[in-house]
Amino acid sequence: MEMTEAELLALVEAGEGKTLEFKRGVQRGEKLARTLAAFANTRGGILLVGIGDDGALLGAPRPRESARALVEIAAELVEPTLTIEVSIVRALEKAIVCCSVPLSGARPHAVVRDDGTREIVVRAGSSNRAAGERAIAEMRVRPRAFTELELAVLAWVGRRTAVKHPATPDDFAQEHGIGKQRARNAFGALERAGKLVAHGVGVLRTYRTG
Repeated sequence: MEMTEAELLALVEAGEGKTLEFKRGVQRGEKLARTLAAFANTRGGILLVGIGDDGALLGAPRPRESARALVEIAAELVEPTLTIEVSIVRALEKAIVCCSVPLSGARPHAVVRDDGTREIVVRAGSSNRAAGERAIAEMRVRPRAFTELELAVLAWVGRRTAVKHPATPDDFAQEHGIGKQRARNAFGALERAGKLVAHGVGVLRTYRTG
């Protein structure tokens, strides 16, 4: 995910939440794996490395090494292996590692703990917690038939993805003359079904086909 300095600063200003987490650096692998897996199992999200808990821009230690470490953690400490997008963004003369995790169509993802056991986690507010049996069952539900609106959204996002144009529910709503909330509901349903991949949070959230 390519992010501008202005977009990154807007995320930091919004603060941590269900789809956004700050880390000072890449340290304990299991803890970071929990965040990546929880994002993938819940709604997707963004992990920013080089940001203090209070939102202070500290800069990521050894940003390129930190970026590589995140990719390795997603591949080795999350099952099934998780594909993430990692980039380095400069903001206020600090290098910040931006890790974007889409809602996964291969849910549920488990964290490989230090003792070798596995745990399925989800996002709850700005923290991660073990998933209950009901949440795990919902991740494994067979896909339902799509509505006419959802099929229209899939086709529209597919065309936007092909030409590398951002796709947002509000743009779809404007072009098709429907309510913004109705469009957002359709996009959200397709994301949960694994048909659309979302990046960013809030007003910066865009979609592409999976």
